[in-house]
Amino acid sequence: MNRQHVFSTALALIGAFLLSFQADAREWTRASDGKKVVAAFVSYDGETIELKLATGSTIKVPKDQLVKADIEAAERFKVIGDNMLTKKRAAAIDKALAQNLARNGFTNFNEPLPDDLFARRVYLDIVGRIPTREEFKRFADSARPEKREELIDELLTSEGYASHLFNYFADMYRLHASDFNRGIRMEPYIQWWKDSLAENKSYSKMVTEMITAKGNLGHDPAAGFLLRDAGMEFDAFANFAQVMLAIDISCAQCHDDPFQDWQMEDFYEMAAFFNSTQRTLQRSRSMMNAGSGGMPNAPDGWIEKAWSKATENGIQRDNPNSARQFQYFIEFLGYNLTDVEGREMAVPNSVSDMAAELRGKVFEPKTLTKPNAKKGGKTRREALAEHLVSPDNPRFAMAIANRMWDRAFGRPLVGMADPINIDERSLKEMGQPYVLNMVTQMMRDVDYDLREFMRTLYNTRAYQSLATAEEPDWSEAYYFQGPVLRRMRAEQAWDSMMVLAEGSDIDAKKGRDGSFLRELLNVDFQNDSMEDIWAKYEAWNSNRGARMGSAILADAGALSPTYAPNDNLRASELEQPAPAAHMLDTFGQSDRQITDQHNYDGSVPQVLALMNGSVTRSLTGGNSKLVNDLEELDGDDDKVRGVFHTILSRFPTDDELKIGLELMEEYGDAGLSDLGWALINSPEFLYIQ
Repeated sequence: MNRQHVFSTALALIGAFLLSFQADAREWTRASDGKKVVAAFVSYDGETIELKLATGSTIKVPKDQLVKADIEAAERFKVIGDNMLTKKRAAAIDKALAQNLARNGFTNFNEPLPDDLFARRVYLDIVGRIPTREEFKRFADSARPEKREELIDELLTSEGYASHLFNYFADMYRLHASDFNRGIRMEPYIQWWKDSLAENKSYSKMVTEMITAKGNLGHDPAAGFLLRDAGMEFDAFANFAQVMLAIDISCAQCHDDPFQDWQMEDFYEMAAFFNSTQRTLQRSRSMMNAGSGGMPNAPDGWIEKAWSKATENGIQRDNPNSARQFQYFIEFLGYNLTDVEGREMAVPNSVSDMAAELRGKVFEPKTLTKPNAKKGGKTRREALAEHLVSPDNPRFAMAIANRMWDRAFGRPLVGMADPINIDERSLKEMGQPYVLNMVTQMMRDVDYDLREFMRTLYNTRAYQSLATAEEPDWSEAYYFQGPVLRRMRAEQAWDSMMVLAEGSDIDAKKGRDGSFLRELLNVDFQNDSMEDIWAKYEAWNSNRGARMGSAILADAGALSPTYAPNDNLRASELEQPAPAAHMLDTFGQSDRQITDQHNYDGSVPQVLALMNGSVTRSLTGGNSKLVNDLEELDGDDDKVRGVFHTILSRFPTDDELKIGLELMEEYGDAGLSDLGWALINSPEFLYIQ
């Protein structure tokens, strides 16, 4: 069959089905004569585009038969998938929001967002930084009608997307590299988050991996979720309920919650899913951390054999100064998840006197939401993970959908200022119950694909509206006529300064990855020789502390690392979190002690950092990078526009252009530097309009 006949046959086949199929397919146009076929995209191998017809059959069309726009669409869909259902879901959200706006006295959404503000917003929201001048101009100069959806897809499949999304989850899950004693570090767990987001792993799969992980950070870095709070297991459970179910049950750890319906029994029944999980090798007087004194997942006597090897190599076990670091290494290997049959955690004696009768009691596992988890031959943690992601669980999809909505719009659908606790009162008083149900089901429909979920939100008319400048009262319902005007997060401010200093290449620059530490901890307790263990100890001992945090595995199996830089990188590639007094800390980055602890409050140190900080000086001081980057432009007016394109991602007004030209006439290139300095220090720079 010749190529022309392939396309003509497709046209004939779809005639009777065209109208009913249009909602789930798109038009593809033949280059030779403009004839169209309605079909759904299936795949693209670089030469042939496979399409599914309304009949259910598929055809393969050589790409050179189609117009250029269709070929470009196929290249995009190969990476991220067709967006017809995306746009259909986005339209359904808009319809529901519009109806609610009308019922509450609004005539429409806010005014549509102009192209320049759209470009700046999606760059900040999707990749966490402002666009470069070249990126802004490429979008602004394009006349393609679908350029907005194309830019959304381009950014969602870029390296910057995972980098920015990581910052959100680092705050939500309290990702901290070094908030531990005795040399314990979490870089492998932190890198697991980055890798999972970069490969677009579904959120449900990530949660399942975290809850069911076994071994230590070398065996399975997802174990970091349960190891993060080893020794504080009940506190860890309270955090688990907040981030995964949007239920704050922490009060019920010590007493019945007077403001909600949660009882102490609810807390300890749910916590019992983790009762049989041993996290560390140490014995403890605390009932919470009771467990075997042996190395989890290792043969009996393994620790004694390791100490025998250490003694052979000159370590005196009874001398604390001699033995301390080897003990710390063994303890780190023992941060090692395993499920111990018969192990239980009882209610501690520290609970309120009002609940004295519960002290020492052991509860059977029971979930906070119905139906209860079904064990059926699974471990408790496996049963819990299955329950969490089940379509029957009313909270899991709602919790993450509500959070992702908050990321896009600056305000959650429900939960007011506290998306970690969606209580019954919040559900009754919210202004968008239908939309919440819709996006909750949508999260399930996309199988917890966060990229596709956010793709839908970014394609809504509601999102692509001007921001509501007046901050809504948290005590009143907000109807989402547009996103709320937001200040950049600390990471967005830092990454925007980095792109000004380094250009878009900053997205690809990598820092620490925990690979060397993971190699040291990846011990095969059954088969590795004690010589192998000793070699790993020596490598650990010579690199412990902050040095270990930046150590990168040079070659597979090698025990001599290289070291990552910790400057001129995006926030996600730096030490987690940044140290005190770093610009990220100054601008409100979370200390990762409490969920969602970042803040947007302005301060004098922030002003000083923008006015006189090292990045600002490099951009606008002597030998200004900003000025040097504009040398390729010809006229002074183009250079002034270039400063606005670079820093604010918009065109200057006539008055602004006039002021810029006057500065150049009087001061030359120094006038451009002064203009850049003024724009960086303007309120507009730090806000997402």
